[in-house]
Amino acid sequence: MEFLLADWLGTPVWFWLSFAVLVIGLTAFDLGILHKDDREMGIAESLKLSAFYIGIALLFGLWV
Repeated sequence: MEFLLADWLGTPVWFWLSFAVLVIGLTAFDLGILHKDDREMGIAESLKLSAFYIGIALLFGLWV
């Protein structure tokens, strides 16, 4: 467990792993759950998804 506390590029390894899990999880959610059907996305749905991902990015920025 000492490995998780070690610094890599000036940041603890646990932080990098958390970031990677978050990115992989959101990608899987987006591609696996939200976009199962091959169809054209409307403007309203596109704006809602954009707002969702911008909100996630802002929350992550506040956390950092």
